Amino acid sequence: MLGIDAHSFIIISAAFGLLCAFLFFAVRVGFPKNIGGLAQWGWGCLLMVVGAVGFTTRGQLPVLFSSYLPNLFIPAGVIFMHYSLSLFGGLASSKRLLALLCIAALGLAWVTFVVDDYRGRVIIVSGLLTVCFAACGMTIYRYRVRRFPEWFTCSIYAATACVMGTRFLSVLLYDGTLTLENDTSAIHDIYFTSFPFSLVAMSLGFLMMANRELQSRLESQALHDPMSGAYRRDALLEMLQREIAASRRHGRPMSILMMDLDNFKAINDTHGHLVGDKVIVHFAAEATQLLRTQDVIGRFGGEEFVVLLPQTDLHAALATAERICSRIAKSNPTELPFYTVSIGAASLDRSDLDTLSLLDAADKALYAAKRAGKNRVVAA
Repeated sequence: MLGIDAHSFIIISAAFGLLCAFLFFAVRVGFPKNIGGLAQWGWGCLLMVVGAVGFTTRGQLPVLFSSYLPNLFIPAGVIFMHYSLSLFGGLASSKRLLALLCIAALGLAWVTFVVDDYRGRVIIVSGLLTVCFAACGMTIYRYRVRRFPEWFTCSIYAATACVMGTRFLSVLLYDGTLTLENDTSAIHDIYFTSFPFSLVAMSLGFLMMANRELQSRLESQALHDPMSGAYRRDALLEMLQREIAASRRHGRPMSILMMDLDNFKAINDTHGHLVGDKVIVHFAAEATQLLRTQDVIGRFGGEEFVVLLPQTDLHAALATAERICSRIAKSNPTELPFYTVSIGAASLDRSDLDTLSLLDAADKALYAAKRAGKNRVVAA
């Protein structure tokens, strides 16, 4: 076997699996709890380690521990990986693989304890592994966002499934009596020796996926207000500056809305700051529902919000503002005090307007709405 015996590769597989399990259990401690699947991946690696160690006891322990259970622990470990990937991606976990494992366990029991058929065992295990690895790859393919770590891991699963499938077909179509002693084909060598390296590559890919998700969440926390979910002031100003430049470059309209919750200080003084915080959260959620995907809402400070409306003239911006104003006045939940919002709208209608000038125009329109009686929209 490529200059190294089977026993040595089994030991290498166990060592790699143990290293991967330790790595993911350690990573689990430092990662946020809402990034799921890390511990399950570690348990999957441990199951494969137990299976690999079991294979080394052939001739020393009963066949139950040296063949039957190890042949089940390996695919069970891959099923744990599939469960881990489902948790990580926020997908519903299917029980079909567990049902398939139970069916395979019955078949494996027959070809292990009743007829002692080595070829039958290889067909069952390689076929089961083909399905399990392919299912893992398909799970990653179903992710809403797929970047390099996802494509890398998915490709490793696909390649491994191809190796397992080739092994399955080669044994299924083998013409003759296949035993452990005469099973020395090239595909057997590839099947056997590629497994530990595939395990490491899969674990590396999943770790890259988890690290990228953590990075995305940290970046999101840096850009967004933790209470309302709207963009922070500095992030909003940077986006506004870029949009103004793009609008001038392409000659397209752009507008902003400056919004301020009416009598918010009275709400805080009367009901307390916790209730005031709930009002801000409610307003941000309601306003966001009325915006397009390309629109951006940011918390400018306290109870003041700014909405960036790309490719929107003043007439359309006023229509959006009116919808927000009307929605807030009519949608107050019973557990919150009644509140309204005043809105000032401004459009990029002059070439000399910069970020501060546009904000100032919208701010003046906002305070005109306040002076006119609140709960209304005024254009700059």
